[in-house]
Amino acid sequence: MTEELTLLEAALFQLKSAAASVQEMQLTIGLLSNAIEGAAGSVSAAAVSDIEFALNDVAASLADLSAGDAERIAPIVTLLQEDVERLKESASLPPAVVDNIRAFQSKLKARRAAIERSTFRPEGAAAEPLPHAPEELQREAVPLRQQLAAAGFATPALDALIADATSLRFHSLGEIVNELDVIAG
Repeated sequence: MTEELTLLEAALFQLKSAAASVQEMQLTIGLLSNAIEGAAGSVSAAAVSDIEFALNDVAASLADLSAGDAERIAPIVTLLQEDVERLKESASLPPAVVDNIRAFQSKLKARRAAIERSTFRPEGAAAEPLPHAPEELQREAVPLRQQLAAAGFATPALDALIADATSLRFHSLGEIVNELDVIAG
């Protein structure tokens, strides 16, 4: 277990104590606690992403609290956010993987834009060839999926492309781009 995760667990204990009587926060704190516990076995970029997502829900719930409760709990949430930032730095995806994601997304976006343009071509005009054939994208997706799986990320949209390149359509291109945006941050 990393030092950052230990600090996160200590701040979570403080949060649970400070918010014990605040019923409105129990669900979001429970989700955060589960995300932190899930990372205890293996701190990965995916686990940190789950923690950050749950912590964002906790932070958002502060707006629904009374001024006194919010004043007491907000500094602990800030501490947790700082701890998560440090944890993100230690468990983030390597820059090369993020670069691979961005390059792959560029190809997906170029294909999607070409598909969109083709729907507006003048009647009778010949269709222009689309860039980045599905089979080419499928080949490039395989090592990317392996890198993301090693970091703990599930990639159902990318997996669908790998399983059947011929199923690649306008909407599935957007799903893959969005999935990778969430992962790359």
